[in-house]
Amino acid sequence: MTPGPTTTGETHPKRKRTVATSVPRKVLKKESGQTPANRTSHCRSTASVSAKKVNPLPLLRVLALYTDGYWYPGSVGDFQKPDNYKIVYDDNSAEWARTGSMRRLEVRVGDEVTNSKTNKSGTVKEVKEDMLVVSPSSGPNFDLSYRYLCIPCDKVEAQWEDRELTRTLLAGINDTSRQPALPEGADGFLRGCGIIITSNPTALAWNKEKIDIFASMIENGATLIEDWSDALQISGTYDKDAGNRKPKSWKITKDQARWFEELDKGSIQRVFVLADTVCQKPKYLIALALGVPCLSTNWMTDSLQEVRSRAKDWNRYLLPKGIDAPHNVRLSQSVNLDWGTVPEHLMNIMDNPYAHKLFAGKSVLCVGDDYIPEQHEERMGANNHGELGFEAPRTIRNRSNITSGVALIILAMGASQVTAVANFQDANKEEHFDFVVFKDPKWRSKHPTPKEGTSHASWAWAKQSLIRGQMLPVF
Repeated sequence: MTPGPTTTGETHPKRKRTVATSVPRKVLKKESGQTPANRTSHCRSTASVSAKKVNPLPLLRVLALYTDGYWYPGSVGDFQKPDNYKIVYDDNSAEWARTGSMRRLEVRVGDEVTNSKTNKSGTVKEVKEDMLVVSPSSGPNFDLSYRYLCIPCDKVEAQWEDRELTRTLLAGINDTSRQPALPEGADGFLRGCGIIITSNPTALAWNKEKIDIFASMIENGATLIEDWSDALQISGTYDKDAGNRKPKSWKITKDQARWFEELDKGSIQRVFVLADTVCQKPKYLIALALGVPCLSTNWMTDSLQEVRSRAKDWNRYLLPKGIDAPHNVRLSQSVNLDWGTVPEHLMNIMDNPYAHKLFAGKSVLCVGDDYIPEQHEERMGANNHGELGFEAPRTIRNRSNITSGVALIILAMGASQVTAVANFQDANKEEHFDFVVFKDPKWRSKHPTPKEGTSHASWAWAKQSLIRGQMLPVF
């Protein structure tokens, strides 16, 4: 039998399960007593911490049993002997749990899961970086964000036995005096460096190592950035019909996006995207469009293994820009090899002259059922503890109430204005668009005749043009 969550160190009133309720985030130090119904996916730490001031715990993502009898994603934030772990759930409420009440957060195809917002259940058919594709017993498949993931107790006991936490994974948390094995004087070699991480959830080797890598990066002064929408100051606008909660469109101009902070001595001076392999995930594609170097995770692991930790020459670790599908050729990135040496690189990040701005000066309409950036009001004003569960002198997480997607990729490709709609008929008929980019691959049969001066194309075409660095023939 799975042991229940403990109340060591803090107590909470008994709660009823509220799986269909959206719960706003709370500041961790208030120890919110609400059911964790809102979720953020994977590793969300964005704190830069000096190892001389704090002793950060290694980042460990878990699925943990809550007092309502359901299991939710969270992070281990603290430890009390002999066997009590503070779980910081993804809505920043917190509970104490024993080892038997936690599992490694490794969702697999075939797992039975529930959407805590809609109460819909089904079987996982595909595991993506930011969501799961779930097949219900009846009806079409649906996407499930990790922030709404919850799993009944009986399903965990039946399917998650091989994901129990091992002594090796918990060793660094149990020993609170433990520091990463870094050479003397290593602290700070990544100071002023912002890191955005995107990885394949099926890359087991990287996922096993990343806990220690994250801790070591923070020890050495790096700032982990959750999402491009947190690194950029974005002020797009939503258009809603009266009485309809869902917006029918979202619009942003190039002037409404810029680097999120003024550069000074204590700010981020350069930013990189780290990935385990070349990919086509939004974080990676936005970096390509902005001309921000995408590096192999080996850059970080090799740098940390130096006799005296120091950043290795990053240009040796550049990943391919992508694959030219027709010829199966790996293409190189278009980046400035002196990236990050002057403040203007970040201040003028939307106008990087070394990136191919294929939509420069163009107005682009993006049409797709998930192209309107989802609003997460609870992301705004979230706590300053990050995923590691301790006070941080610098925090930039959850700055924006949206996450990256196709609209931001198109904007990063130089468009002067981007409008996103779920359905073509929701677009302003009086407004001129130079390009209309469709998610639906069958767009030709549904919208065969564009207006004069407007080109219709598929998202696959826009993506491949970005990778090739030139406007390809429309397909």
